[in-house]
Amino acid sequence: MKWAAIVLLFHLLQIIKCEQSYEVTNERLEPFEGDSETLVFFDNLKTVGRERALNGSFKFLGEMNNDDFKVSVELYSSPNGDGEFKRMAMDVPQTSICECFKKFYVQFVQPSVKTGETTNFPLVDDDFCPVPEGEFYIKSVLFNTEDWPSQVPRGIVKAIITFFSDGKNVGGLIVEVKIEDRQG
Repeated sequence: MKWAAIVLLFHLLQIIKCEQSYEVTNERLEPFEGDSETLVFFDNLKTVGRERALNGSFKFLGEMNNDDFKVSVELYSSPNGDGEFKRMAMDVPQTSICECFKKFYVQFVQPSVKTGETTNFPLVDDDFCPVPEGEFYIKSVLFNTEDWPSQVPRGIVKAIITFFSDGKNVGGLIVEVKIEDRQG
């Protein structure tokens, strides 16, 4: 019995140790169209419920390969949550689309979804490319922040994710999340 208590205590300490010191809440999603044509659509994606989970669908018109498609991410912070945003130094410049998915989607989104359960978007692994054409759903997804950096700015963080084809903006998504210290 004593060993069972010690094992249980050790397990609980591991869980507590892995938990981030902050909580992330989805605040706002705003899709935008491309300059002359739109190839990515996020207009059916929204936040739902008290938990502000991500829900809905997004669509890619055509396969996207590393030769023709790139993604950039501009990051802004509003420490007081008042909408006064300042540009952060951690932007992602235009990066080949498959490399961007392998690096950033894998770290920030993939741990939060289960293929076949909360999304039909394919698992991103080393062989992932091109990004497939199609409509993909996301069902009641909250961010798992376990693998996120431990030091993130508090307040509202805005990410402007822009997709490019042959150097031209073909649509994207503005995501705002609230980051607060964990209570308790």
